[in-house]
Amino acid sequence: MSNTKPWRAKTRTTKPSSRQKRNGLFLDRHPQCRCGAPATEAHHDLPKGHPNRNDDQNMQAVCRQCHIEIHRGMTVTISVSAA
Repeated sequence: MSNTKPWRAKTRTTKPSSRQKRNGLFLDRHPQCRCGAPATEAHHDLPKGHPNRNDDQNMQAVCRQCHIEIHRGMTVTISVSAA
């Protein structure tokens, strides 16, 4: 086999899709997860195919761990410090 690199280590050979661009722009506007960590993923509150799925009010900027917990049905504790 000529390419022995794992698939994640491969360099990008194509341009980002419109979905990747939209989610990237959303994360640029919402850089922090609700737990305080940097947001790395966009979670959609509505199911695929819903007409308002990609509206900002129906998306959450989350870190990887919070995104996993959302899909597992777990709750995430948010700590807020009084200023």
